[in-house]
Amino acid sequence: MTISEARGYLAQFLFTDDDVFRPIGTLSGGERGRVALATLALTGANFLLLDEPTNHLDIDSQEVLQNVLAGFPGTILIVSHDRYLIAALATQIWAVSAGAPDGALDVFNGSYAEYLSAKASSAAAENVPATVATANTNGNTNGAKVSQKKHGLNPFQLQKRLAELETRIPELEAHLHQISADLADASARANADRVRALTDAYAAAEIALHDTMAEWEKLIE
Repeated sequence: MTISEARGYLAQFLFTDDDVFRPIGTLSGGERGRVALATLALTGANFLLLDEPTNHLDIDSQEVLQNVLAGFPGTILIVSHDRYLIAALATQIWAVSAGAPDGALDVFNGSYAEYLSAKASSAAAENVPATVATANTNGNTNGAKVSQKKHGLNPFQLQKRLAELETRIPELEAHLHQISADLADASARANADRVRALTDAYAAAEIALHDTMAEWEKLIE
């Protein structure tokens, strides 16, 4: 590359002005991650295998990673708990059920949003009321018996609760991302009191997300 081409390329990874001359040893973890990604993108590979690629990346680096991967022309296999990244990039979902015998693998062709919708629909279909017709002396039916699973919800209650949880989950994830961004800003400003408060808020939001996801997973079983 020429100098101008190299600078233009590095700008895609948020390295501009004098930053392009900084020694690697002076870079933060997130900045080093962006350098590694920039180098990887130049290899000409047509297949990327990424294991939790957003772990330990700051918000800016996560956005760069997502944009670069979105423009990658080959195939990417991502192992990740980052639902934002999965929702933004995935065109096929390989869901591993750790609790199932031998770790069942569910392959779904479609986006993450489509996968969640299909899973919720499947769970609701499994709980459709079973009508038990019993003839009485007049020849009429004696009513319907609605089956209930261990969660104690009928199919209509189940669908409503799943919809509530599926709305709540992205809200909590967005809240976590915002706290993370605020925490990075507070750290940069050396505001110790705000860092402590945000750290507590992040932990509480993580617990809320974990509990919400746990309930959702239980309801779709």
